[in-house]
Parts: sequence; C-alpha cells; structure tokens
Amino acid sequence: MSDKEYHVVDVDLTEAEELKPDVHLEVAGVKLDLPNLNNAELPIELVQAILLVKSKPMLSDEETTACVSTFLAYFQTMQPNFWNVLRKTKRPMAYLTATIKAWAEESGLDPKAFTSPTSGTTIARH
Repeated sequence: MSDKEYHVVDVDLTEAEELKPDVHLEVAGVKLDLPNLNNAELPIELVQAILLVKSKPMLSDEETTACVSTFLAYFQTMQPNFWNVLRKTKRPMAYLTATIKAWAEESGLDPKAFTSPTSGTTIARH
C-alpha cells in the first residue's frame, strides 16, 4: 500500500516542430533509409550521442569513440543488413565513419570531430 501521489506529465504535441525529411544513403551497395538526426523524433538510441555532438565545438578522443560506438550499436540493432555488410568489408571503420559523416551532413548537422583512428577519416566542424 502506497501513499505516494504521482504527478501526471502531459506533453503538448500540437506545437511540435515540423519534421525534417529522412536521409537516404547508399553505402557499400546497401540502401539506407535513416531518420534525420536533427529531428525531435530522433531515435532514442542516438539521443545521447547527438546531444554530445551538439554540446561541444570539438570532441575528445574518448567522446568520439563513445559516439561512434553508439552509431555502430544502432546499425547493429536497427540496420542489420548494413551491419552485415560492414562486417564483410576490408575497412569497416572507414565505411562506418563515412556513413556517420554523410548521415550527419544530410541531416543538416555540422558534425565536429568524429575520427576513426584506423581509417584516418575525419569529420570536422566548418
């Protein structure tokens, strides 16, 4: 028996911002239909990484690794066909980094320093 009183949280979605179009990429022969990373309906799996990217002008190596890991986990779970292709490429980190860069750019984000230590590919803020 609980005497706790809970406050009901109501969300007013009538004034929600207009959604931006999805992003469509083709990487290593796989067509990806991805949510726009700059939307209010960002997949919950990516919220922490996108908030981190938006919060700093430049990410540390540790923060970059954490963000790339988040995207890799997203692809493994939500885009298994792409994940399987990544696993079979000779340079999966190069493909992963290039995909994240293209996804961010096509979403209208200015992605900072996603760097893959093994690929040498950098995404820098302009």
